[in-house]
Amino acid sequence: MGGAELTGVEGHKDEFASFHAPYRNAVISLIDKPSDEVPLLEMRIREGRRITILELDGETVANLAKSLQGWADNAQNKGS
Repeated sequence: MGGAELTGVEGHKDEFASFHAPYRNAVISLIDKPSDEVPLLEMRIREGRRITILELDGETVANLAKSLQGWADNAQNKGS
């Protein structure tokens, strides 16, 4: 990957959330991608120069959110 391929990745105009994850100094950005056909959520995970982009529909986001919340609840219970 080169510098030119990374242009426009950060500060996207439709970005509505961004999180810094401590592991590998990752930045996770959530971007609304409205569409007349299927609205999508773009999730970008940036670790240094490496970028992973996922485009997810509403049903997939709902399933992912439910699974992540279950995992987080379980992890918090183990930590207390």
